[in-house]
Amino acid sequence: MKIITLRREEFDDFAKNHQYNSFYQSSDYADFAKENDHYNLHYLGFIDNNNHLIGASLMLYKELFWGYKFAYAPRGILIDYSNSKLINVLTNSLKKLLKKQKFIFVTIDPPIIASYRDKDGNTLSFNNEVNKILNTFKKNNYRHLGFNLYKESILPRWNVIANLSQDTRLIYNALSNEVKEKISYCSSISMCVKTEDNLNPDKCLEMIKKINPKALKHFQNIITFFNQDNRVKVFYVLIDTKKYTAAANRLYAEEEQKNNTLAEIIQSGDSVKFNLSKAINDKIISDKKLHSFKNDVIASTKMLKENPNGIYCGSAIAIEETNSAYLLSIFVPKEYKRYGVESLLTYEMMKFYKSKNKQYLNLGAITGNFDPSSKYYQLLLDKIGYNSIIIEYIGQFDIILKPFMYKIYQRKKNK
Repeated sequence: MKIITLRREEFDDFAKNHQYNSFYQSSDYADFAKENDHYNLHYLGFIDNNNHLIGASLMLYKELFWGYKFAYAPRGILIDYSNSKLINVLTNSLKKLLKKQKFIFVTIDPPIIASYRDKDGNTLSFNNEVNKILNTFKKNNYRHLGFNLYKESILPRWNVIANLSQDTRLIYNALSNEVKEKISYCSSISMCVKTEDNLNPDKCLEMIKKINPKALKHFQNIITFFNQDNRVKVFYVLIDTKKYTAAANRLYAEEEQKNNTLAEIIQSGDSVKFNLSKAINDKIISDKKLHSFKNDVIASTKMLKENPNGIYCGSAIAIEETNSAYLLSIFVPKEYKRYGVESLLTYEMMKFYKSKNKQYLNLGAITGNFDPSSKYYQLLLDKIGYNSIIIEYIGQFDIILKPFMYKIYQRKKNK
């Protein structure tokens, strides 16, 4: 095997058609990582004895100490990991090349799915190739970070994906009742979601600056570098404040009438004519709705006065991949959290990418702790109601090139 340097265009042409393609293995991400995280970069190609390109990788690298460096192949080298002989040859070739250049180790985190899980963490299916791949890595002295549950790895090991392969009606039917209720509520108060072909991220960036100023530069760079190929999309939730005010008043009036009727039934005490137990339960529910609708009347009146032409109340950023899309983040100012904006945004994004023939929408990272008492459990609940399933990746590995210097690196890192 020969290792060669690829031109940017050669690398992208190979990467976009590979089974493990992702936006992490792209020249767009290379430019982002160089600007955002100050990495150096290189595009490597792996040539077989017939002079065919059989693998490639974006390699990001930095100096650690004493002129020694480490390299990182984000979401793994693009190679056939089921071919153990190929992995053996590739590893030996990498070691020979990079040792001479004072690299201590190479980190990879290939998108090999180890298992699919349900919302309770139960295994739905397991990849039978995983143990074979792990054994191959072990024989080549790869150091596995382990089957970590939290944020120990560079990229998350646990992700939630929403299936878009069904038609739009079935996608909606498969949503959880809680998500449907939130979507229905957002629609009832005249919220809508839009995106634009001509990207205008200004309102989104304003929200990020307000919510998390430290993340502003990160997302500015994402938009800058991934928009070169029109892969990044910004979605907005808007409230028509005139319609919202009218709807809020109508909903409050309707619920108030219902609440008064229930109160009269309860006060009558007529258990022969009415189901008093049901009326009491309905009254409790109606009281909560009435309180919520009253808050809407107050909020909408204020919004209409301050923003008669409408207002942005949420946004999201996503990146397209070959057969999928990746939701990077949703941004909702705290004053709009109670509306369930995230649910409306996520569902409308699912519809949008379904219309573009994507197979799934990656809703992002969770942890591998499925205990309801965990402080991370709400993160799972926020992502699991969209006909979604949990994927567990095989994990992160270090290909150790210089064992002695690697031990020194580990000691320095853990000080």
